Amino acid sequence: MRGRIFGMVAVAALAATAMAQPYYARGEFNGWGLGNVLTDLGGGLWHGMVGGLTPAQEFEYKIAVEDFSRSWPGSNGKVPADSIGEIHFNFFDIASWSDGFFPNDRERVGYEDPGQFAWEIMGSFNGWSGPVLALTDQGSGVYAGDMVVPTAGVYEWKFRKEGDWSISIGDDFGNAAANNVLTTISANQTVHFELDLPNGRWVPEPASLACLGIGFALVLRRRR
Repeated sequence: MRGRIFGMVAVAALAATAMAQPYYARGEFNGWGLGNVLTDLGGGLWHGMVGGLTPAQEFEYKIAVEDFSRSWPGSNGKVPADSIGEIHFNFFDIASWSDGFFPNDRERVGYEDPGQFAWEIMGSFNGWSGPVLALTDQGSGVYAGDMVVPTAGVYEWKFRKEGDWSISIGDDFGNAAANNVLTTISANQTVHFELDLPNGRWVPEPASLACLGIGFALVLRRRR
């Protein structure tokens, strides 16, 4: 068994209560069934592994309760299996967050980085004609980068698998989610983008840059 480091940091309103019913990883890997139940690690954090998959094969997924009356993300997520054919999901049963990351008004679903590809930013900055920023791998499933936006305005954008729209991340962290929205308030403003896969969150803040410069706090990380 590969070692993992689990830590909880009080970065959110941890008043959430654990559900009596279990949560399941459901997706194309198991026919959207109930074969992969998550383990309650306490403090609103759940974890589960799906194995026996083809490495690098991409699968749509959700975390859901048994009757599918509650599921996350709102749009299906999509993730490839890692090099040994596994996907490790993290679910945070916390509906309100104050850590400066988004989404901040719903439960979050993350996954341990399968390390199959890099990430880039696509958006209306250039009419969606090509990537405007290649993100740098920071380790532990975090990708980040800065770019200068020449003109003040409102822009729509998404995180995208490098060179390929088969996997992208929008406002609810899902693959078919609505575009993220960013407003710059001056010309040549530097914008910091950060994608945190294990914790299912990202910056900058939609509609403003108020949260820029907020460092991410460790919630769950995989030891490499």
